[in-house]
Amino acid sequence: MHSFPQEPKKIRERIRRYERGLRQEAERFGGIDDSAGKRYWLGPLYLLMGDFAGAMRAFEWFKQTFPNDSGEPFHSLCWTLALYRSGNIPKATQKLRHTMLSNLYLIPHLLHQDQSELDIWHGSNVAMKDYLHYLPPEFEALWDRPALQWAKETYESAGFRRVRSRYIEIYRQLKQERPGPRRSQLVKEAFELQNSE
Repeated sequence: MHSFPQEPKKIRERIRRYERGLRQEAERFGGIDDSAGKRYWLGPLYLLMGDFAGAMRAFEWFKQTFPNDSGEPFHSLCWTLALYRSGNIPKATQKLRHTMLSNLYLIPHLLHQDQSELDIWHGSNVAMKDYLHYLPPEFEALWDRPALQWAKETYESAGFRRVRSRYIEIYRQLKQERPGPRRSQLVKEAFELQNSE
């Protein structure tokens, strides 16, 4: 569980420390390893400050600096909110879809809907239901009633239900499918569902 400072000044100090550390790593090694995952906290920390412009800059920096990073569900959840608050509903919808598929339990949790453990292959620990124990309550608290209503309507829309159903079916098959062309095709389809524009 991550603990975040409550005072804006201390949040700003944390942001500066993370940004400085990532910049120094890039300068020293010619790239960023960031095994501590600081890159995932910058955008959310700006959101905690109420600085949506700063959050959007941090998310854009992440996209440009880590183009092949599959992301982290809580980071994606905050990115969705930043896009929604900035009025970019098409991009927010796309990011909500990505978030939904990065952890199938996260959006139901946010919406206070019960979602039992699915009998599917979970590709990593961040995709599992237990991962929600690490969700900072501060991130949930950022979602006000209008944002939650938008997320609920979008999540429950026919298009999202169709995508979610297919994604779950793919991961149900992946639980049994051995390595080979069929498994590779299923993984490719799941990737495309999560990352399609």
